[in-house]
Amino acid sequence: MRFFAVNRSSCPKACRYQERNTCLCHLEHIISLTFISDPATGRRRNAVSHDAILDATYVMLEEIGFDKLSLEGVAARAGVGKATIYRWWPNKSALAMEALLRAVEPMPPIGDSGSARDDIEQHMLQLSQLLGGKSGRVVREMIALAQFEPESKRIFNDSYLEPRRLALVNVLRRGAQRGEFREDADLNLVFDLLYAPVLQRLLTGSGDIDERQIQSQLKLVLGSIALSQPILTPSKISSQQA
Repeated sequence: MRFFAVNRSSCPKACRYQERNTCLCHLEHIISLTFISDPATGRRRNAVSHDAILDATYVMLEEIGFDKLSLEGVAARAGVGKATIYRWWPNKSALAMEALLRAVEPMPPIGDSGSARDDIEQHMLQLSQLLGGKSGRVVREMIALAQFEPESKRIFNDSYLEPRRLALVNVLRRGAQRGEFREDADLNLVFDLLYAPVLQRLLTGSGDIDERQIQSQLKLVLGSIALSQPILTPSKISSQQA
């Protein structure tokens, strides 16, 4: 359990934790959010052990998948006790989700080449390379896990999908402002149409996730919102004059 340091005088009632200068009953009265040691062991979270556990979990997810993953196996591979894992993660699902997100985050920034279409293409090709490799199996396992555990679904959506949605929608909006795309296009729907076929192929194995497929998607999806006569930006005018 995590405890936070708090001035004992700020607790409006005499809880039994005041003897340790900690209060669990009224966290809204916290004065200092300083993380302190686990009261059961007196130990702080060891960063080296923490990283070793997450590294071991991610490698084992790639090797054997989520179903065969065990906390005993992770502990042995990381060189820690099983109790250490339980002290920091409530279950295997929470550990696996954090290991996945740690491995794939942060998302590489989407550049601004002057062409929103080209920037989106580069992003989607990077995505296909990631999901087309061994890491794709881990993402598939986590998506499947998220269907049965609401908290895992929330974490996956908030930490994995939403940052990508915001980044891609921002590029689409930039393209609309520059005259590449229709301004009335539903940009969140465009994101769904770009990501859904990739994730569908990942989950079902119904087709390859490669450059050819990405190019076909881009032509179909972005072509539906592209303006027939894009407005020339200063950079494009300069390049044409050159």
